[in-house]
Amino acid sequence: MPKVSNESRHRFQPPAPLPGKLPALFQGLATFRSQIEGLPEAAFTEPAWQPPLAGMPLFVMAPDLVRRVLLTEADLFPAGDLFTRMMRPVWGDGLLLAKPDSWRVQRRATAEAFRPGAVEQLTPFFEAAANQTLQRWRALPDGQVDIFEEMKRLTFDVILDTMLSGASAFDRDAFAQTAGKFFADISRIRISYILKPDAWHAERPSIDSPHRAALQSHIRKLVAERRNAPPRGDLVDLLMKARDPETGEGLSDDLLCDNLLGFIMAGYETTSTALTWTLYLVAAHAPTRERLRDEAADLPGNVQDLPFARAVISEAMRLYPPAFLLTRVSVQDTEMAGHRVRAGQRINIPIYAIHQGAAVWRDPHAFDPSRFLDGGAPPDRFAYLPFGGGPRICIGAAFAMAEMVTLLTTLLRGADISLSPDARIWPQTGLALYPRHGMPMRVKVR
Repeated sequence: MPKVSNESRHRFQPPAPLPGKLPALFQGLATFRSQIEGLPEAAFTEPAWQPPLAGMPLFVMAPDLVRRVLLTEADLFPAGDLFTRMMRPVWGDGLLLAKPDSWRVQRRATAEAFRPGAVEQLTPFFEAAANQTLQRWRALPDGQVDIFEEMKRLTFDVILDTMLSGASAFDRDAFAQTAGKFFADISRIRISYILKPDAWHAERPSIDSPHRAALQSHIRKLVAERRNAPPRGDLVDLLMKARDPETGEGLSDDLLCDNLLGFIMAGYETTSTALTWTLYLVAAHAPTRERLRDEAADLPGNVQDLPFARAVISEAMRLYPPAFLLTRVSVQDTEMAGHRVRAGQRINIPIYAIHQGAAVWRDPHAFDPSRFLDGGAPPDRFAYLPFGGGPRICIGAAFAMAEMVTLLTTLLRGADISLSPDARIWPQTGLALYPRHGMPMRVKVR
């Protein structure tokens, strides 16, 4: 059982939907406002749960069931047509949506670029972007910011510097403007996502985002010039050099462009929301804030040697996981925890509820970074899924953690942050779990 902090007198339970606080009917209706508000108490306490309506998804929470869906029987539980229709504009034929044979080649090739040792060389890019943010904050007359908007801007700067830099043919401003329109476009849930049956064998959908072609044009110009340019030590270099160790095959320009756009979207959306929630928890909990400052005061040679900073980020992603729900579809009739599952039926993995299940986490709704220190990890890796799980676990997990630790530490070394008195804190579901009312804060650069 995970450890509980010795600082129990400083127990802090951040605001978030709690299970079983509404009658069943109202609980279900709450789903239309936010998917996590519609979760019943059973999603936090039972191994599996299904709404009492024919054809509804089965929710699975027990680690052994999640392991079965994501790992041991992953071929029998593909992502499904709904997920594909939503993600195809982002990933094209890239890693997330690639068919098995192509996926294996891409995964083995890109794994080298995302190994921890390779990611470490990107730390200067992260630090430079954070320091530029501090300089911008220094010029603010009153220090009032929406930290959610600031983190989106900061993480996008990191993307531009680590993934899309170093070519004269690349127009950063034009790319940023088009990317903003693209992000807004794909974040909208279209009615066509829901009306078309979510059959696992459905035809591959077409790409319909009007902004994707423009972004790909920018990326193709970058890739063409970088193929013959001196190396810069960024992620583009790492991906260009990446080879499948078994076949020696690298990424074609088409796959490189598809994956770069996918990594951009994934890194921007999930990292910015995770950092926003982390900074909120730090601002709201003085003991954590003080301990982080003490750890960062004598910065080691490697900024990743900061275990408490990593623990705080890990705990923030437990309470407010950016990817709050995974969906799969069963390709055959089966049974799970006493529930009959039909071929074509959706399987939901509610990460938000799993991360706060009392069977795994002691005092599950409280903020306690010590869970992730000194062997305090959960007893099963399928009980903590901030980056997914199984063969298709997020390949950029090491990159994201390195980025977040560096940005968090650099910002806290350079500025004092505090929550605005009128801040209204509540999580809202979209493509990620973002703050419904933004995150107003005051920053004071030291």
